[in-house]
Amino acid sequence: MIVRKLEELHEGAIGVRGRFTGYGPKDKNGEVKKEATEDKIHIDWEEHFSGKKFYGLSPVKIFQNGTGRKGSCRWVAWDIDVEEDPEKFCRIVYRINNEFFCYRTSSSRWHIYHYLNDWTDVDECRKIAQTYEDKFIKIWKKGVDKGKSLPKGYTIDEFKPGSWLFQPYSKHPELKNNNLCSYSPSGKPLTKEQTEFAIAVRKHPILRAMVGAESGEGGREKYLFMAKMVIENNNLDLTPYEVNKHFHEPLEEPYLTKEINKHDRKDYKGEFNKKYLEEHTETYLKALNGYWRKDLKGVGVLDGFTDPEQEEKIKEFLQNVIYIKKDNLWYDKSTGQEYDQKAIQVTYGNIFNGRIADVLKSFVACEGAQLVEQSVYRPDLFKTIEDPIVKDEKGLLQLNTYRPSNVEAKEDKEHIENFKTLIEKLTENEGFGTNAKGKRISIYDYLLDHLSMPFQQPGNKVRSAILLYSEHYQVGKNTFFSIVQQALSKDNCLVITPTEAIDKNKGFLEHQLVLIDEIKLDGKYQEKISTLNTMKPMMTNEDHRIRPLFHNWKDIYSTCFFMLFTNHKDAMAFDTNEARYTVIDIGKTRDEMGGDDFFNNFWTPEGKLVPGLVEAVKWFLTNRKISDNFNPKSVSLKTDFLEVMSKEGGHPLLKEIEPLFRERATPFHQTVISIQEAFDWLKKNKRITGRINDFADVLKKLGCERVGEIKHKRTGRKPIVWLLRNFDFFCDKTMSSMINEYWFPSDMTDESKVAWNLSSGDVSIIEGKLKEIEAYEEFHEDKPKEDPEVDYEDIRRARKRALGDY
Repeated sequence: MIVRKLEELHEGAIGVRGRFTGYGPKDKNGEVKKEATEDKIHIDWEEHFSGKKFYGLSPVKIFQNGTGRKGSCRWVAWDIDVEEDPEKFCRIVYRINNEFFCYRTSSSRWHIYHYLNDWTDVDECRKIAQTYEDKFIKIWKKGVDKGKSLPKGYTIDEFKPGSWLFQPYSKHPELKNNNLCSYSPSGKPLTKEQTEFAIAVRKHPILRAMVGAESGEGGREKYLFMAKMVIENNNLDLTPYEVNKHFHEPLEEPYLTKEINKHDRKDYKGEFNKKYLEEHTETYLKALNGYWRKDLKGVGVLDGFTDPEQEEKIKEFLQNVIYIKKDNLWYDKSTGQEYDQKAIQVTYGNIFNGRIADVLKSFVACEGAQLVEQSVYRPDLFKTIEDPIVKDEKGLLQLNTYRPSNVEAKEDKEHIENFKTLIEKLTENEGFGTNAKGKRISIYDYLLDHLSMPFQQPGNKVRSAILLYSEHYQVGKNTFFSIVQQALSKDNCLVITPTEAIDKNKGFLEHQLVLIDEIKLDGKYQEKISTLNTMKPMMTNEDHRIRPLFHNWKDIYSTCFFMLFTNHKDAMAFDTNEARYTVIDIGKTRDEMGGDDFFNNFWTPEGKLVPGLVEAVKWFLTNRKISDNFNPKSVSLKTDFLEVMSKEGGHPLLKEIEPLFRERATPFHQTVISIQEAFDWLKKNKRITGRINDFADVLKKLGCERVGEIKHKRTGRKPIVWLLRNFDFFCDKTMSSMINEYWFPSDMTDESKVAWNLSSGDVSIIEGKLKEIEAYEEFHEDKPKEDPEVDYEDIRRARKRALGDY
């Protein structure tokens, strides 16, 4: 364990210090006060601790931050001008916050220090100082001057660290009291070294309380046993020997080692575990300090928390209420709901005896107050409903709003078989799909694997969605989903509309499974593609930025996955290489599914799911083995219906162009085309609409290959060339030859020949070249396979690189 020197712990203002210059004359009240000056020089700790000088210091360290300045502190302090004996004063302060340290001042009054874990923004430190200053004023109504807590009076932009406080452990001979030491929680004076050790172990109250222990207090031997328990159960980098060194009267060898080893037997280690330590902590602190830490009776006002009848209410309040910082909302575990501050004030204001106007201010001052960054939905981090606060990947505390379903899973073979039959009927028309490795996968098993994931691996995102299509209505899609939704609970499984799916709200992402029902993307083709792109991150990503209703924008981690239902073949603008959606055509009418006789196995005449069905399906999906070939992170399956939906929902030009392309009608009768010339011909002669970019998208869907811009020698033009087929034929041809030797204008009229400057000789040469392509096609009709000795794909890539298109 690292024990830092006090001068490092009290690091503060750079280049500014206060200096004691003596005592002034008596004032009108007969009091003599210290006089001081401020030096523009850094504090000299050696002079201070030796007693040569008596220095003061501000906690505010100012340093350059980019283009500006920033102020930070690593300690906060209060000047309490009350004449209280150490035992009583330290007892009160320890009960307010057991990490505070009390120091006697030169006037025999008190300074209180709070040591921070790291450098903290000065404005945040000021809030801490003010919060406890208010508390101290309520305890000691006289002697606590408002505004004397540090940090105070700083101006960061002007490099002014503000007010300072005389520092402890100076033996300056002129001081009325030069025993400026800290005190233990029981009121014993501590040396500088003991204080440094006590600060290092302040997070462990038992260790801190035994620093400075003396003989005759109940046994330092017992204290070493306590220390050993704390060290071992918290895995501290510390030994009982180091604790012993900081007793006021350490135990000596060989008795010391004998005492430390006394409790090394296995039966002792098994009994004195962490639970035992937690249960006995208050008893040990009573033995060390001489008083109970949590007994507030007789201590003082302490923010109105001294009424014995209120203690249980306060305890319940602190256990149940959690403040969500980013949303400025409160979460009440007793109801499982979020509330604004007004609602909390109405519900719990009576706890503060009607004197506290600001619940948040009082709440954060309470020991045990629960504060989190924001609410998150993390099935993977869930512990218990009673303990909803979790740490995320950054180590930040978050409120986990995920709650598992309270449906009790029960095995019932008849209900399970009916459910399996339903899934089988919904999937048997499609039958199989192909995974990324080219393996045929049963759609029945694949759908059940999807449904099993939220029950068996909550928080493990499935990165592809299932889309179920049926031409006919009432075929059972909603039946199986209703069962799953009730098994997961509606808090974890949601049905939304397509409009909600693309709304910036996106609160649905904080669920396990979401159904987008009646999906049908409307609008122009490019608008459909834009909508698909909007939905894409939801299907595959875990990190999202959302703005739920009544909340601010926030970044969330979501493991939600999706299903989609539709009755429209053209519901989505898919490509045939779609990797996010497994598209399934149910292909049955309600009668073919089994009609009312079959669906009566699932629904009562009142329209409710039959009793026991949900419990049985939950048991089945929780216990069935997920297929070995199912990978939740993999892409979707390719199905036969994907190509159908791709055509139906794809670019509208595809329906016009594809028949012409398949029959090799003009301008698709050639292997080589100029895309602009072909597009112009189609607009003029076939009245097609749209843009040339739309035409290019269609050519891609039809499997054509863009070559790029090539110079036409006879005209000097540079048309963009596409190959419609026979790609391998051109692997040994130059790109220039494609447009100059293997292409004619679409209609070959006299007008077009003139436009492209084609002579009769040119025409004869091109006609001869085109016959080469005809011969190539005839030769390869019975030999479709590529020559294994030629890397055709490498040739194509080289061609694209030459044009700068790759």
